[in-house]
Amino acid sequence: MSYEKEIKEKINGHEKLPERIEISVLKYFWQSNPLVGRKKDTIPRFLRKMGVFSNFSENELRIFAKFLHHRKFSPGETIFKQGELGVGFYLIFNGYTDIVVDSISPESNEGQGGNRHILTLEKGDYFGELALLQETSVRNGSAISRQGCELLGIFKPDVEELINTYPLIAAKLLQSVSLIVANRLFNLTREVQELKFKLSSYEKDANA
Repeated sequence: MSYEKEIKEKINGHEKLPERIEISVLKYFWQSNPLVGRKKDTIPRFLRKMGVFSNFSENELRIFAKFLHHRKFSPGETIFKQGELGVGFYLIFNGYTDIVVDSISPESNEGQGGNRHILTLEKGDYFGELALLQETSVRNGSAISRQGCELLGIFKPDVEELINTYPLIAAKLLQSVSLIVANRLFNLTREVQELKFKLSSYEKDANA
């Protein structure tokens, strides 16, 4: 069973989700200070470096961090599977995550021979954003930990609570996520246009 499927079952069963990140106000601002000489990255510094949260103030990031879950994944552990309903948005705090598309029907129980590696994401990357925008977002690929990774995740119930308690921060989060989706769509459209142009050029050369 994937990690996200376990989370979804907890949500459906109205069970308590895994513990969220707990950092005191003083500790948060201490760890976010770039002048503090620490080699190891901290969650506050990590969030501040994320361009997707550039519209957040330091205090808004501190509050947002309280709604995040921190999880370490073993090498080869599945975060979510293709075809599952998505419930979370993830930030890679450490390590690598492979995105894999299975050419076999996701409902099938056949082997993994149809898997096709699409890309590897690394620290500072993010994935799964559509789950926060669509009610029934189906994962179009699987996310698998490569050599172990650490993720920060936020799930639909967390976002709903954020909307009720801190609507401005929730609005900024959803705006940021919408921009991610828009940028991905723009890049995909551009790639399709370039591919069409190349195919058109090949056809002209073949018919010349």
